[in-house]
Amino acid sequence: MDFKAKLLAEVAKKRKAVSDLEVKDGGAKYLRGADLESRRNQEYEAKQEEIASKKRKIDEEAVQEASNQEKIVVEKSEAEIDEKTPIADIHFRLRQRGQPILLFGESEYDVRRRLHQLELAQPDLNEGWENELQTAMKVIGKEMDKAVVEGTADSATRHDIALPKGYEEDNWKSIEHSSTLLGVGDDMKRDCDIILSICRYILARWARDLNDRPLDVKKTAQGMHEAAHHKQTVMHLKSLMTSMEKYNVNNDIRHHLAKICKLLVIERNYLEANNAYMEMAIGNAPWPVGVTRSGIHQRPGSAKAYVSNIAHVLNDETQRKYIQAFKRLMTKLQEYFPTDPSKSVEYVKKTV
Repeated sequence: MDFKAKLLAEVAKKRKAVSDLEVKDGGAKYLRGADLESRRNQEYEAKQEEIASKKRKIDEEAVQEASNQEKIVVEKSEAEIDEKTPIADIHFRLRQRGQPILLFGESEYDVRRRLHQLELAQPDLNEGWENELQTAMKVIGKEMDKAVVEGTADSATRHDIALPKGYEEDNWKSIEHSSTLLGVGDDMKRDCDIILSICRYILARWARDLNDRPLDVKKTAQGMHEAAHHKQTVMHLKSLMTSMEKYNVNNDIRHHLAKICKLLVIERNYLEANNAYMEMAIGNAPWPVGVTRSGIHQRPGSAKAYVSNIAHVLNDETQRKYIQAFKRLMTKLQEYFPTDPSKSVEYVKKTV
């Protein structure tokens, strides 16, 4: 019965397919296989043409949108071209990148625009080619040599680090009071201002401690090494502090920093703050580098491996630098405001 039903269904299907192709000639009704095949080809070609037209329309819209965005970016980049820097410095920056300082038929404006485009495409081209701490040590060494030549090498304040304006010891009380509002209401401006004030305070107090050292200690290799650590930390935190001043820091990074700062300043729980820092830096995803698919089939928990779980320290070089530099501030904060050993990280009692 099943075979008979299937056969009848197939016959009905064939009759319906050829009902529109019946040709009558002198009262005789007949159908050729070529007509059926031609009709199928026509339907297939019409369908493919419709698909192709839709695809062409989508491509044209994408090209038009891309051209509009490119035009906006070009106009914006041309407006940001530096025309005040001396051309000698522009040539020096091009040589550092291994680029020719002048191409055939190129004007001075074209040279500046070419350098601007290179710096936008690869802002940190030479990053990782040299030890930055050694570079900072060399800078400090050159400053000391210059002081010897100028005759100011024996000055007590010659190797001091400049403190930021408005630094006072009593600022910490107001910082503690405002830190209770961190993460409350998701206010970006308030969170950025509080985190920025904490970073500035720790950097300033660290610099003051370095300046209070005797001159003989400052001139030693260990003293120069400590000063280079501070200089490197300031350089690495510059991008983070600039983004917080402009209130355009990444929201996910801001939430992590607000949580860490609240644990550091209010609760003085440096152990929990270190765990929160590791969650920000490394993440808690099964694949910390952001791999969500290791084969053909999707993993059951791959939907959870997104921005909040992916390691931020691996995102780019700039984030890696200021995240690592922020850990130095956490260590200094534990040193300045000690608490119970059970809440400290690598607790070591300072000898006075």
